[in-house]
Amino acid sequence: LWIMCSSILVNYLLSQLLQRKWLFAPERISLLKKTLLGIGLIFNLGLIFYFKYYDFFVDNLNKVFSADFQLRHVVLPLGISFFTFQQVSYMVDSYRGETKEYNFADYALFVTFFPQLIAGPIVLHNEVLPQFEDKNNWKVNSDNMAHGLYMFAAGLVKKAVIADTLSVSVAWGYSHLGNDLTSMEAILTMLAYTFQIYFDFSGYCDMATGLGYMFNIHIPMNFNSPYKALSIVDFWKRWHLTLTRFLRTYVYFPLGGSRKGTVRTYFNIIMVFLVSGLWHGANWNFIAWGLIYFILIAFEKTTNLPKRLKNPIYKMIYQAGCLLIINFQWVIFNATSLHHGVSYIKSVSY
Repeated sequence: LWIMCSSILVNYLLSQLLQRKWLFAPERISLLKKTLLGIGLIFNLGLIFYFKYYDFFVDNLNKVFSADFQLRHVVLPLGISFFTFQQVSYMVDSYRGETKEYNFADYALFVTFFPQLIAGPIVLHNEVLPQFEDKNNWKVNSDNMAHGLYMFAAGLVKKAVIADTLSVSVAWGYSHLGNDLTSMEAILTMLAYTFQIYFDFSGYCDMATGLGYMFNIHIPMNFNSPYKALSIVDFWKRWHLTLTRFLRTYVYFPLGGSRKGTVRTYFNIIMVFLVSGLWHGANWNFIAWGLIYFILIAFEKTTNLPKRLKNPIYKMIYQAGCLLIINFQWVIFNATSLHHGVSYIKSVSY
């Protein structure tokens, strides 16, 4: 709690300073604003680095240099990635002059709004802060309450009935890797996890959206039938939409997007997926997971293959192939290590 409260206080103060133009002399405004933004980014990224990546960094440092630095086994605070990313977006928008001077209570509510605090969706200030200020939302709305209860119930079924049931099979399959796990059992376990992670995460987000409606707050949807994707690029336009939006707006575009040539474009894309991989966890399998997606997207962008397939049969084959690749990617994602993931993929073909 004290970590979250400290983060809110520091970010709010820095954002307020960035919004006050009278503090900056015209000839020094750019330098001072960049300095404040830099302090804010160092604070936020340093916070995540210490709590989420410190042991990972030190452990790899020990392996590479045969050192003996002590691991601290830092406990990861709940929701730190989500509430930090939301505050980074607010601070950057304050730097750009795209925010209003919201009061501290509304800002704190924006960061700590409990339905989406732990696992998203990642909301932006211009989506929810105006809703907090609207006094019409301070009253019970029976239509929103009914809609919210329906969405919450649907999400709860996804999570508690479907995902949690599939998790039993997934746990059994991964626990038998290297023992008596057959190829068919490995394939069924892989498919079970593909649907488990979707129903678990989308179910949580549906519950979050439903709770938001109960409070008359509209939270953006986070999924759009991702397994119907026609390509890998299309998959990332459907999966975890708010994270994709954040990475596009606050990583890809600031790096130059596609405006600075082909080489720079691919560099920017690889940085996006490197950040995406690390954001999901401090392990090499997450980094590999992100880099493999970069390779796949670079292939699609270079060849333009999904758009060149005119025959409906070929399109269906490519769509099925993309879904198969996504299945194998979830194996890498769910593995305890990169070696563990590769071993599991090998067991599929045995």
